[in-house]
Amino acid sequence: MNQRLCVSAVLIFSLGAALSVKSADTTSGGPVIIEYYYKIVPGGMMPGGPSEWLSLYLKNHHPILKQLGKEGLILSEKVYERRFHADWAALQEASQREPEIIRSLYPDKAAHDREEKRRWELTERHWDDVLKEVPVD
Repeated sequence: MNQRLCVSAVLIFSLGAALSVKSADTTSGGPVIIEYYYKIVPGGMMPGGPSEWLSLYLKNHHPILKQLGKEGLILSEKVYERRFHADWAALQEASQREPEIIRSLYPDKAAHDREEKRRWELTERHWDDVLKEVPVD
């Protein structure tokens, strides 16, 4: 029972959190990551402004997690929120560099394209979120 559980939570519609906790999981022998997702009602998370949801989370739930950390059950916690004003220039540059990187890493372009096509066939749903860490202490 000396194993640890890593809990990672991403709070949808502006927030996410990551935790590490002792685990009763005897199969992995290492940290386990758990993600929690929350969809906040409109107005409950105000990007760049006051957040009632985050205030209530920090007041009523975060102290419980901190106490579990003091007891050695949680190793760490991180909270994330969606970043609505991402550095789009950096994202565009990465997108422009991708074909060159693919050519250098995968000389057999046909095989790469075929395998990527299959990966997307196996993907039911996909989305990207640009996140920033929110200080909890």
